[in-house]
Amino acid sequence: MSLFGYPGRVTHYHHAKDDWGRPLPPTTRVLDAKVVEEQKIIKNARGEEVQVNGEIHLEGAHPISFDDYFMYLNAIGAEVRYDVEHYEIRKFIGTDDVKKVIVYAQ
Repeated sequence: MSLFGYPGRVTHYHHAKDDWGRPLPPTTRVLDAKVVEEQKIIKNARGEEVQVNGEIHLEGAHPISFDDYFMYLNAIGAEVRYDVEHYEIRKFIGTDDVKKVIVYAQ
């Protein structure tokens, strides 16, 4: 659990896949999140360096795919769309319980 809470709210558009592997229409969920708006370079799952524009920290386990995107209303009132570039699943030490999911987005 976060010490300072998750003050932001994001809308998560999750694309599930059908039996043929095609994306279905997105389902939406409004989630509490900590959004860090900063540009940095990270390594993705293939080892390539990619530039991301933000991090979205979600408490607990959440299904994420690379077809998903997030909508966020920032402090100046602009609505920002974040597409998933990479994500990490953080677990509690010594267990399989998911602590949080960090989404690196562009």
